[in-house]
Amino acid sequence: MKRVLFIISLIFIGLSVKAQDGEYHVRIHGQENKGIVLDAPVSSIDSMYVNENGKLKVRTTNNLYSFDFTEVDSLTFPFIPASTGDIVYINYNGTSAEVINPYPITQVIVTVSEAKVSITSLISSNITYVLSGTANPGRFAIESVTTPTIKLNGVNLTNPTGKAMDLTCDAGVILEIVDGTTNSLSDGTESDKKAALMSNSDLLVQGNGTLNVTSFVKHPIKVKGICTINSGNFVITSDVEDVNGLSADSTLVINGGSFNITMNGDISKGIKCDDNMTINGGDFTIVAAGSTIEETVNNQVVPSYCTAIKCDNNININGGTFNITLPTTNHGGKSISADGNITITSGTFDILTQGDGAAYTVTGSTKDSYTSSCLKCDGNMEILGGNLLLRSTGAGGKGINSGGTMKIGLENANNDDLILNVTTSGERITVEAGSGGGWWPGGEGEYANPKAIKADSNLTINSGNITVNCTQTQNEGGECIESKALLTINGGNIEAYSKKDDAVNASNQLIINGGIYYVHSDANDGTDCNGTMQLNGGLCISNGSRSPEEGFDCDNNQFKITGGTHIGTGGGTSNPTSSVCTQPSMKINTQPGYAIQILKSDGTVVCTYQCPTFTSGGGGGPGGGGNSMVMLFTDPQLQTGQTYTIKYNGTISGGTNWNGYYTGNVTYSGGQSTTATLNSMYTTVSAGGGGGW
Repeated sequence: MKRVLFIISLIFIGLSVKAQDGEYHVRIHGQENKGIVLDAPVSSIDSMYVNENGKLKVRTTNNLYSFDFTEVDSLTFPFIPASTGDIVYINYNGTSAEVINPYPITQVIVTVSEAKVSITSLISSNITYVLSGTANPGRFAIESVTTPTIKLNGVNLTNPTGKAMDLTCDAGVILEIVDGTTNSLSDGTESDKKAALMSNSDLLVQGNGTLNVTSFVKHPIKVKGICTINSGNFVITSDVEDVNGLSADSTLVINGGSFNITMNGDISKGIKCDDNMTINGGDFTIVAAGSTIEETVNNQVVPSYCTAIKCDNNININGGTFNITLPTTNHGGKSISADGNITITSGTFDILTQGDGAAYTVTGSTKDSYTSSCLKCDGNMEILGGNLLLRSTGAGGKGINSGGTMKIGLENANNDDLILNVTTSGERITVEAGSGGGWWPGGEGEYANPKAIKADSNLTINSGNITVNCTQTQNEGGECIESKALLTINGGNIEAYSKKDDAVNASNQLIINGGIYYVHSDANDGTDCNGTMQLNGGLCISNGSRSPEEGFDCDNNQFKITGGTHIGTGGGTSNPTSSVCTQPSMKINTQPGYAIQILKSDGTVVCTYQCPTFTSGGGGGPGGGGNSMVMLFTDPQLQTGQTYTIKYNGTISGGTNWNGYYTGNVTYSGGQSTTATLNSMYTTVSAGGGGGW
């Protein structure tokens, strides 16, 4: 033993000189894969000896350490480059781990058990920890009173019985995914913990490397504080029920990075935030393949959904690229959902939901339903900019569904600032069967209908290029744009097509102040309001089906016209209320497919329009199914007291055609003509058709 210690002493003498490029350390390795039990610079060691009780004593400048000599496996003397500075290195190697710790071991306390490393930092300064290598089972845990930086430098940890990474730092943690590296963290089927990667306080993520996180029991990534992600490439996968791929108990801010997330478990969430969520950038590819589960809460059935991005408060999206898919296995899930408000100012969105919704019994005889949505909020929705392609193909599916108000586009903005394309093709869901009776007087039962854009309160469209299609083929219910209160259109370039129901519907009031507006329904009203309707401006064409459906329908409530160019065709029309109108209008009884041209007495062309043909039957109201067409026309060029020539059943050539409305160098030939003098704000004209209904 004396000879061993004499040799060690000679080694110390040879290694004790510091060099500019680094310094030698002494490391004591424990038996049975206990790892490094002491790491200290040679220059800090005053003496090293074995006492009469078989204890290995190491006296440093400030401390005295004692080890049972029989538990010491070996001593090594690595040269630590000066570049390590204040960096702690953790190198994993299969079932063991090596820690290079330049700090006093009483201030940065390192415990190594096989490949499970636990660090407690008592130093007041921030420290950097660099992790590399592979271990299974492996783990990294840290407790710190300051903000450490954890650098993932090609580390792969699998912990079958718990968290692969556990961060407990009162002042938060900086997690850096080193550029060009690939890292992975995973829990195991025997884990009883809440995450594969757990941060018990605030977490800031940076770096451009790749981090793969897989969970077999609970969440892949869980942050109990504020989570801010500036960069990084995340691949997150879980097949587990009711877990969140990236979960934040507080605020979540994503400024960049890429996120490839696949959640296969029922009612699981791709990204979940309990407080406000802000996304300023990043690339998101999310597949939420799990389904809905009906749970019983307080003796009532409550559905829980599998959702791609879910927030318990408000979501603000100011940029990023979103490719989100809810396949047919996801029944009733949401792509982006907030219990509060959703505001989108920019970003590119390609969202597809494919699963059917379903009806269920809440309690007793109370029925309800759940359906998939591309965008869903319980509060207010604002879609102010961006490029959005939203498709919902499942039964009852929704494109955009707001539980409060909705605003689309900014006032006086360039329409190109917002591109919004929404399509639904699923059929309606029978929630509760009715007694029959059809459209008149009703009794069809209760249904969960597909809706492209739906607001439970006021809906305002200010700007944007907006294209909406509802193409279900079996039953009515699929409306393109619906407000359960007031619908106001101030601007925008709007086109909407519905195969089986109204293209546009408002429950209480509809006001069009401006914009370019073309809507068409094969089997119902083009524009329908169950309350009052007001046309103040814009260029609008609204095509309904044959009688009893209409181009403009406000159920004989007040219909006020004060400005704009508006053409409505269908089997009938609501009559403008002359006493409140300030701009005259014509109700022209004609035939489907007729070309109409209206001229002033001096030959000036006011309107040239190719009437559409009916593509299917109307509803079951009185006089339903007639072939005559009614064209309601109003334009600022119409004046009371003036006489106009109405040509019909001719041929249009030349000019520029926008959905049947011709402008420019137009030639009208053939056909017949009639004249009409506008003696009031509302005049009926016969141009080869019947009297409507």
